[in-house]
Amino acid sequence: MLPISVDKLSRERFIKEDHEFQALYQKYFSVIFRHVNYLVGGDASAAEDITQETLIKLYASPPVADDYLTAWLLRVSSNLAYNYLKNRKQRELRESKAYFRNMDPTGLCLPEEAVVSHQEVLAVKEVLDQMDERDRLCLLLKFSGFSYTEISQITGVPKTSVGQVLARARDKFKKEFILRHGGNR
Repeated sequence: MLPISVDKLSRERFIKEDHEFQALYQKYFSVIFRHVNYLVGGDASAAEDITQETLIKLYASPPVADDYLTAWLLRVSSNLAYNYLKNRKQRELRESKAYFRNMDPTGLCLPEEAVVSHQEVLAVKEVLDQMDERDRLCLLLKFSGFSYTEISQITGVPKTSVGQVLARARDKFKKEFILRHGGNR
């Protein structure tokens, strides 16, 4: 493939004229789209964006060996999908925190309940901050609804070890929480 010109109009014209890329695009778009759509839970708009980003990566820096092109495309699209999910979860968490921080506590619950809830969140955060990165990330992903396979792919922990890592991390969390807060929460 030839290098892409910096000029946007020239680049679009070049892509339309690049028949090899067009053939690959036609061949793999639906395969990647179905894979990504499954990973992102049926969000077709996100799946289409991720599919196009995957194909742009193929165009910009294709793999060295064409023998494994399908596997390469699915791996790249999976990584992009997991990044999308992780970022979406983080965004939703931030939005949720902002919502509860800005709402009038007397409108939905008693002030005492709001204070207790806030103290519990701070206590959990304090313990999580003391844990090592891998354990904290595994716990957060598991309690955010990610599967063992997804946790394995995001953290790099072998899938067969995820359950054991989570069990140990839960035990560490529980011991540290009881040590710091007396277990009365």
